[in-house]
Amino acid sequence: MLRLFLRSISINLASVYIAAQILSGVVVYVGGWYTLFVAALAIATANLFIRPLVNLLLLPINLVTLGFFRWAANLIILFLVTRIVPSLQIQPFTFSGLNLTFIIIPPIHFSIFGAFIVATLTLTVIFHFLYWLLQD
Repeated sequence: MLRLFLRSISINLASVYIAAQILSGVVVYVGGWYTLFVAALAIATANLFIRPLVNLLLLPINLVTLGFFRWAANLIILFLVTRIVPSLQIQPFTFSGLNLTFIIIPPIHFSIFGAFIVATLTLTVIFHFLYWLLQD
């Protein structure tokens, strides 16, 4: 049990660091590695104790949407962690747009809620990839 918890902390540490590098203006941490370690510990602890309660509360929505709303639990956990660890912040940002030959995406301003959604999706994808990569 302790080994799985320590693995979860290390994967969360790597996930937060990689997400902060990918989304450099969105996921901001002040305090270096100490802040990343405290944030990883808070995410792992929240996933262990708070996530089952959140999943239970979101169960009717998950049943109606056939599990599409599972990301909302990750969003709530990330919001709680940013409140517990004040040196980990999610900032609003503006996507400058993309203009390829046949694909044009206009500039989009993401509010704080949109930034939380982008950060949550990024963290979730990175966490699951690292978990898959490091499984026994």
